[in-house]
Amino acid sequence: MNLRYLALPLLLILSTAAAQTDETAKLRKALPTLKGQQLIDAYGKLYMLSLETDDIDYQLKCVNDYIAETHRQRDRQEEGDARVEKMTFFYNNDFNDSIYEQVPQTLKYLESTEQWKNYYETWSLLINTYNFSGKTILGMDEAKKMLADAEQRKNDFGTSMGHYSLGIVYAMMHNHEEAANAYQKCIEIMSRMNPKPLWLAAAFSYYSEVLDLLKRYDTMNALNKQWRQFLQEYYNYGKKDNAGQTKNQWGYYYLSRAQVELGLGHYAEASKMLDEVKKNTAYEGSNLSNLWMFFQAELFKQQELYDKALSLNELRLQQFDEESDPSEVIRVRKQRGEIFESMGRYREAAQMYLDIYNISDSVNTNDTKNKLAEMSTKFHVDELKMKQAEERARQQRQSIIIIATIIVLALSIFIYFRLRSARRLKIAHEKLETTHQELLTAYDQLEETTIAKERIESDLRIARNIQMSMVPSTFPDRPDLDLYGSMTPAKEVGGDLYNFLIRDDTPDKLYFALGDVSGKGVPASLFMAQATRLFRTLAAQQMMPAEIATHMNDALSGEDNEQGMFVTMFLGVVDLTTGHLLFCNAGHNPPILGTEFIEMIPNAPIGLFPGLEYEGEEIEDIRGRQLFIYTDGLNEAENNEKDQFGDDHLLDIMATHNFADAKETIEYMKSEVEKHREGAEPNDDLTMLCFTVKG
Repeated sequence: MNLRYLALPLLLILSTAAAQTDETAKLRKALPTLKGQQLIDAYGKLYMLSLETDDIDYQLKCVNDYIAETHRQRDRQEEGDARVEKMTFFYNNDFNDSIYEQVPQTLKYLESTEQWKNYYETWSLLINTYNFSGKTILGMDEAKKMLADAEQRKNDFGTSMGHYSLGIVYAMMHNHEEAANAYQKCIEIMSRMNPKPLWLAAAFSYYSEVLDLLKRYDTMNALNKQWRQFLQEYYNYGKKDNAGQTKNQWGYYYLSRAQVELGLGHYAEASKMLDEVKKNTAYEGSNLSNLWMFFQAELFKQQELYDKALSLNELRLQQFDEESDPSEVIRVRKQRGEIFESMGRYREAAQMYLDIYNISDSVNTNDTKNKLAEMSTKFHVDELKMKQAEERARQQRQSIIIIATIIVLALSIFIYFRLRSARRLKIAHEKLETTHQELLTAYDQLEETTIAKERIESDLRIARNIQMSMVPSTFPDRPDLDLYGSMTPAKEVGGDLYNFLIRDDTPDKLYFALGDVSGKGVPASLFMAQATRLFRTLAAQQMMPAEIATHMNDALSGEDNEQGMFVTMFLGVVDLTTGHLLFCNAGHNPPILGTEFIEMIPNAPIGLFPGLEYEGEEIEDIRGRQLFIYTDGLNEAENNEKDQFGDDHLLDIMATHNFADAKETIEYMKSEVEKHREGAEPNDDLTMLCFTVKG
């Protein structure tokens, strides 16, 4: 690198920092001589200058000084602005606890001074904080409250912001239809306002993103025309003072145009629009710059320029760190997986989707589950190919027998005609050569079939590894809890599941679930993956077991469940201090508590009937008694004579054996089932979960 080219920007940075330091020093020196509005303006300016530093504590001190001066002078309007600046400071620095604690107080103050724009903008900060910290249910409740509040006050800005916030919540929940409706209402209201707020540009951008996911490109084209007109009016054809902000807003507009052209397969136009995005990017590393990189890679992928797409995707991945937005990491990794798929690199694609699955513990994303389903579907397709290949091999074996018979016959004819005529000998020889070539071809085809079968078996092993990674393999080491679980699929992949969750902020609560999906094999494993992710997501929100079952049933039943699949499930939450158990049984086998089956309300299995409300139950104290939960692969295990293991045998084992811990209980049950089968193949998946609250 030529150091002369480095020196100039370095001097500019140093001189800018020095100028800011000088301005700060001058303002602080002048503070004792200032009064009234000038003093308030000085404190506000000091806060803005502090944002150019990396000292968070200093920034907080400056904004508090700003608020204190406005309060001392009893300037309620300025104090409202200063309070909003502080909430924005908390939001930008991810001080979520401070947001939860201080936004309600700030809202009361803004309501008392009737500063409605500040009021609804601050409320939206609280909603976004809930959304982006994984508390989407709370975000939804707050957005509905804000909308109702604004409609009651007949405040157009507040009503539009209510719809805007609802759109963000629905988008986070992947309910794109409702998100689109909410953004459309927001835009309709903001477009009638005079003057139109700059928030309208953000609404256009978010609405465009949802329409792209829904592939409604005609609607996007109409929206882009409206968007362009707004930007021209607002920025007065580029005459606004903030040129950087102007370029940024135009960049998002051109990005929407590029998404339309990409969706319609107009690659030349898409490339032009992406060039405009690049021109309007304020600086490298900005959000707009990162979006350009993603969609440029998407264009290369659709043009089948996979090496270029992969290279650009790699550059984008290198920009992520531990503080990066997990949903954006998932989107970029998902793109990488799709590129690998298109290149035929299926193992790398499967590994990429598994990485996404692991990242998505803190993000509610159906895309990951869909792509895992796609990969498992590939394995299923390959399984069908394997069966077809086996059928072809059987036919080929028959052909070989026929060909061998023909060879014998041809040899007989050859010997016969050898004695008769040299001419006929030549004809017979030619027939023999033809038959020989057919035999070699048959053997080559048989070899290809064998290789294909080995490839399918390898892919199914990958699918099994992916599925087994979805159930816990390590268990808590705690003095108050003994817990162990096991899952053994009957085929390469299965439909049983078990899981548990102990949150760091509630270490005394154990959420757990065990279930059995209808059917077996790949389809059951995909349904199992959906059920597992739904349980963990809802349990992380600390819902009660009956609520979790109700939400899971709503998500898994209905028109999308075309195969009519369902899952029986036992799920619960236990207080590890008191032993208090709350549970809900959704059509599953009754667990054993101590030495007796638990008597339960018969709820329906999850996924059969939409709109059901599940009923929960409770047991006051289970401390000191082992809770054993299992699938029917245990009690209905069969031997060669079709005799089942049986409930009575199961209860007898629990009553007559004093197991040392949960692991010993499960390992003993597995050995007893193997002994009962007497060498017969498993007729169902076998899954068990056992624990004791020691108290």
